[in-house]
Amino acid sequence: MGIPVWLLLLLLLPLSGLGPLPCLSIATVLAVAAIVLAERRRTRRAAGATTDGELRRGERAPMSALTAAALTLGVVVLLVYVVFVIRAA
Repeated sequence: MGIPVWLLLLLLLPLSGLGPLPCLSIATVLAVAAIVLAERRRTRRAAGATTDGELRRGERAPMSALTAAALTLGVVVLLVYVVFVIRAA
């Protein structure tokens, strides 16, 4: 969910007239915030699914919000690096 949100923001934010670096920064912060909110909501919903807190058979434990944010930031950094390397060549 994080990468599509980030890419969409990167398409829409330049229309506001901001420069490339502010657009990249704002898009990254908003994408991380969206991931953290989505994962916290999903975690609460999954925790309320059973009364004793146990996972049902075949269910996976939800990803923590911090892990989701770290994964999103890692992919964003990798994509930015690849874009700058391709552009410099």
